[in-house]
Amino acid sequence: MKIVVTGHTSGIGKSILETLEGQGHEVIGLSRATGHDLEKDYELVYNSILDTDPDVFINNSYVPENQTKLLREVYDKWKYKNKIIINIGSVASLIPPDNPDYNMPYAKDKRSQREFCQNENFLYSKKNYNKVKCGISNINCDYVKTMFKSKYDKRLFPNLDPKEVANVVLYIIYSIKQGVCIREINLHSTKKPELIEEK
Repeated sequence: MKIVVTGHTSGIGKSILETLEGQGHEVIGLSRATGHDLEKDYELVYNSILDTDPDVFINNSYVPENQTKLLREVYDKWKYKNKIIINIGSVASLIPPDNPDYNMPYAKDKRSQREFCQNENFLYSKKNYNKVKCGISNINCDYVKTMFKSKYDKRLFPNLDPKEVANVVLYIIYSIKQGVCIREINLHSTKKPELIEEK
């Protein structure tokens, strides 16, 4: 399959690219390194995805508002095509309203992405299953051992390895190809933190 992934030069995106290439897929990475800056030139990234016409789009790169916009607009174009979209979300989307971090811009963005995926999948199962062909999945990751900045010191918490997230992406792709759409997966690590906070 031909697959496009944003933010492919480091962290989760790099592991996804390497894992999928290792399975024989053609993987095209879009990032600032290839002249595709999601923050500064949204239209170039969007048009490059459509022009490349991949079987799978992995919406990995986080840019405030633009990652969410990309998810919505690519899905709108692909809704009636045999395509797959996998959104790399976050457990920040699961923060309860009474938590002080609920209104963080990052949490709002990830919540918006999750709600969009949930709504489209709900409509599919209730009335759109005869028309819609694009599978859409959302992966909510807890802390992942990458350079992506966090409000808290990630070393104090269990961290997923990017390769573990990439393996889940691979599993979702193969599941959809077998006729099973995994709407959402929530991930956290059970490994010990790098640092143990003294009490």
